[in-house]
Amino acid sequence: MKLKLPVSVGSSQDLTALIIEVREYSRWFAHESIKRQVDAKNASPSPVLSAGTLELLRDWKATQQITAQSLDELIQLLEDFAKNPHTMTITLAAAPNSTLKTSLVNWCRENIAPSVLVSFKINSNLLGGMVVQYGSHVFDWSFKRKILENRKNFAEVLRRV
Repeated sequence: MKLKLPVSVGSSQDLTALIIEVREYSRWFAHESIKRQVDAKNASPSPVLSAGTLELLRDWKATQQITAQSLDELIQLLEDFAKNPHTMTITLAAAPNSTLKTSLVNWCRENIAPSVLVSFKINSNLLGGMVVQYGSHVFDWSFKRKILENRKNFAEVLRRV
């Protein structure tokens, strides 16, 4: 099965948290399965899960029935993916809010790779724009680079202001 990560799982830290939550849900599910075989009346509530984990479990349930074995398969898929993920780094001049992070991760998943993980760095020296690193490729769309490329024109632009 191809693993489709929710958009809310953007970084390796988010992936680690997702794996922990799925493990917790799997333990609860196995425990509840045994309890229901013995006494169906004493069911305990499921653990509180993040939106990303709920989305992942919903997608997983759409492809196969949720059992203790299928949850173990899901955990194994997540752990295998975590060992060697496709990652890219976006460096910004200021800390991005959650909406910007989500939209950037969504764009990267639609245009680069469906399961790419995105980490964000902050470097105020960029002045604006961004620097993107994916594998050995670095793309610099920062204001600092633009200013340094056009040093001769910069003084003239400042005189006009």
